[in-house]
Amino acid sequence: MATDPNILMRRYLRFTRYLPAQCTALTPEETEPRPLRGITRNVNAGGLEILLPEALPVNTMLSVCISASDPLPGHVVSVSEGIPTLLGTRFPHGVAFEEPVDPSVVRQWVSQPKKRAHVRAPVQFEVEYTQGGTTGHGTCLNLSLGGMFIVTDHPAAPETEIVLDFTLPSLSDPLSVRARVAWVSGEDTEPRAICGMGVRFVDLTPADAVAIGSLVGNLSEEASVPTFSESSPPTQ
Repeated sequence: MATDPNILMRRYLRFTRYLPAQCTALTPEETEPRPLRGITRNVNAGGLEILLPEALPVNTMLSVCISASDPLPGHVVSVSEGIPTLLGTRFPHGVAFEEPVDPSVVRQWVSQPKKRAHVRAPVQFEVEYTQGGTTGHGTCLNLSLGGMFIVTDHPAAPETEIVLDFTLPSLSDPLSVRARVAWVSGEDTEPRAICGMGVRFVDLTPADAVAIGSLVGNLSEEASVPTFSESSPPTQ
């Protein structure tokens, strides 16, 4: 008797991670595969849950690339109702891999924030940040699903939790995101460093993760990754 793919996926420890993913889908009615861009919500060695811009039929063949990894063949085992996001409706799909991946691959996905392995993209938009009733302004120069680098003459102290308000390029609705200051550059001890702060996002909502991840995915294909990120200070 065949084993339910959902049971296979539940055999493995599941991790919640919002990671950009490039997909190639081939539905039973199609003769040519087509590309789709998505954002994972949960990953494990047996499969994943991914948000896609359209609802695919169950049993659709799907090849998934996460963070420039090798393509992983699988198929859709479940589809849920759409979730409204700033980029439009996104549909959660359960995907079972054809063969379980090595646990070391999953560990690599899960540890990406610690290894600064989030895909990063150069951007430029204004950011307002608030802490304890005090509001400051800066410019985001670097964005990823993990956080951003903000150029500002008045950075908050490391480990400070702040609220970021900004509008992503090409979108009209603003985002309000909690973040924590990871490091500060441009102090007296760093005369050559750009003045600003690297921040890490705290508890992104699925809608915000989809919006940020989609923008980063689009931009990272068109530009090289800069030499600074949310977890290492830049220099001029």
